[in-house]
Amino acid sequence: MLRTRSSSFRRLLFIALLLVALVLVWKARNYQRRYTAAEARKASLPIPVSAARAKVSKLETTVGAAGQVLQYTTVTLTSRIAAKIHKVLVNVGDIIQSGALLIEDERAPLEAALESARAEVESARVAEEKAAAEEKSMEVLKAKKMATELEVNDARVTLAAKQAALREANVKLIKAQLDLEAARLTSPVNGIVLARFVNSDERVDVNQTLLQLGDLEKVYLLAQVQDESVGQIHEGQPAEVFFSAYPTTTFKGTIEHVDPRIDPKTRAFTAYVTVHNPDLKLKPGLTGFMRVRIEKTALAIPTVAVINPFGENASVFAIDSNGRAVLTPVRAGLEAGGMIEIVSGLKEGTLVATAGTVDLVDNDRVRVESSR
Repeated sequence: MLRTRSSSFRRLLFIALLLVALVLVWKARNYQRRYTAAEARKASLPIPVSAARAKVSKLETTVGAAGQVLQYTTVTLTSRIAAKIHKVLVNVGDIIQSGALLIEDERAPLEAALESARAEVESARVAEEKAAAEEKSMEVLKAKKMATELEVNDARVTLAAKQAALREANVKLIKAQLDLEAARLTSPVNGIVLARFVNSDERVDVNQTLLQLGDLEKVYLLAQVQDESVGQIHEGQPAEVFFSAYPTTTFKGTIEHVDPRIDPKTRAFTAYVTVHNPDLKLKPGLTGFMRVRIEKTALAIPTVAVINPFGENASVFAIDSNGRAVLTPVRAGLEAGGMIEIVSGLKEGTLVATAGTVDLVDNDRVRVESSR
């Protein structure tokens, strides 16, 4: 009888303890469950959020973009003389070295003109020497009272005319020499033939466009960078450039210019990356990829804490000492590894909401459930 009562008591005690445990679990779960913002406001309870403190952090990221090669400069070559072209030695797309012969004009007429100019100079020189001797002779005769002043003046005028003729003949000779030199058109750059406007056996006029060359000693990669990186790319940054045509080679480049205008269709802006190209491997139109490594130590918070992080009206919910979520405007900067730089708007150590902010409004009471 005693044993039966003891067994019943133990069963009742077990049931009672089980009920107490269930009540405690229910209360704990009810306490810990996340209320929605609307439920919390209705029940006059603080809204549960997660939070993190703003702290100085090392941010590291990489910005990459594809683009095409463009010649660094374009050189337009024109004819210095009116002549008939003997031969055009290059075609569009040819790689050329500085000093390479590109176009040669017919030389025979120019050589004949040079010989004629030389003969004219020689004739003018002889005439000038004869006139000088006659002028000197007249001066001597005048001193002996054997020539009049008028005769001396005539000799002087003749000498001046012969001297002018000699100068003119020398000018013609120099022009003929330059014309003959101009009959051979050579490349002023190491590069590529972009356009050809003439053919062999054509006659050309002075200043007529003949060829267009691209200087390839260094080239541009016109990298199309997405708009969210507009604040991270600037002039002077070093870049690594890769081309699938040369998979084992990494080219060194530098951001020379950034065009901040954003294409409304691609949402990208253009960064002009200069790449040295001593072997002339890189040609206009070749597709490549540039990569810029960015490292920075700055005040940062988790990116998820920022509302509209890449827009003009970025803001966060900063939690004050009274447990209120205060909507605070900030200016965001570099984003890397889930963290984002805060340029202005927060101080180090400020607690900001990182989760549970979807339905928050300014000055809501909050309860921080977890923080880091």
